[in-house]
Amino acid sequence: MRPDRACSVAKTILTFDIRDMLPLVTCPCRILQSKYDFAVPLPASEYLHQHLGGESVVEIMPSNGHLPQLSSPDVVIPIILKHIRRNFAA
Repeated sequence: MRPDRACSVAKTILTFDIRDMLPLVTCPCRILQSKYDFAVPLPASEYLHQHLGGESVVEIMPSNGHLPQLSSPDVVIPIILKHIRRNFAA
């Protein structure tokens, strides 16, 4: 990513706080979290889980980095498929 765009995105993310809106999210959510995410620590996924307005499940993946779908697709894809299959079976 170009540095100017990365800086703009980071500024937006770090100054945009919508935590008060989490209880309004009532659809079922699957929270996939990298075990070793340098940008978002593990407690962030637990916070989401505790404050969403609907059912949620947290899955800690044995992956590194903030974009595990790019760095560890072999880990992410089976986990996503597991949750999709679980939802169809319900």
